[in-house]
Amino acid sequence: MPGHNHDMFNARQAFDKTGDPRMRSDLYLQAERIIEATRLIELGARDGLAQQLTGVPKAKVNRLYCQLMGRPSPSGQTPFSDVGYLKDRHRLLDASVAWGLYKKLAPEKRDTARVFIEVYEGYLAIVNEPLLDLTRVCLVPNLVQMGIWQEYRCQYCRAAYLAPVDHLGHACPGCELYYRYRCRACGNALKVTAKGRYAKTCLDCRTIEYPG
Repeated sequence: MPGHNHDMFNARQAFDKTGDPRMRSDLYLQAERIIEATRLIELGARDGLAQQLTGVPKAKVNRLYCQLMGRPSPSGQTPFSDVGYLKDRHRLLDASVAWGLYKKLAPEKRDTARVFIEVYEGYLAIVNEPLLDLTRVCLVPNLVQMGIWQEYRCQYCRAAYLAPVDHLGHACPGCELYYRYRCRACGNALKVTAKGRYAKTCLDCRTIEYPG
């Protein structure tokens, strides 16, 4: 955001004028963390997530949240499982998009808060109708690191995607959604039967029993 970048520039200018190099460095880092916490809250982070990612003391984050949002941060447990993603193939597809962005934006020694700010901003720019909030996007890399999810390669589009470690399929969530209505052999649209359901056998190539 232009305003956010302008604030960062002003902070750097102000603290660069400090005489003591050590104090200048400390003050600059503190200001940068506050700016990152501000942006995280603007993107939907609760106070706990903003504190966790930036290291800003909880009391300061609480005050910052109230100043920005006009109310205290919502209470409630932070999600820690993949249940919310598995209910919907669209959510799994969004999680794979977030994972791809994270891999590109998270080289070693980069600031964690900055990485997730850029990942979520990129996700919002790519996806027409975002289904994941910032907390859910931040959880995606943790699910991989905890060994709950792993990366697979789609046999249809060859894209990398995430799924649980016990995943037995060979298609990414996008292709699974696409091939609900198309033959996996010839790609033609499946015909609708008299009962209003999609045919399980492709009537064009007749070489595959569509699994439904």
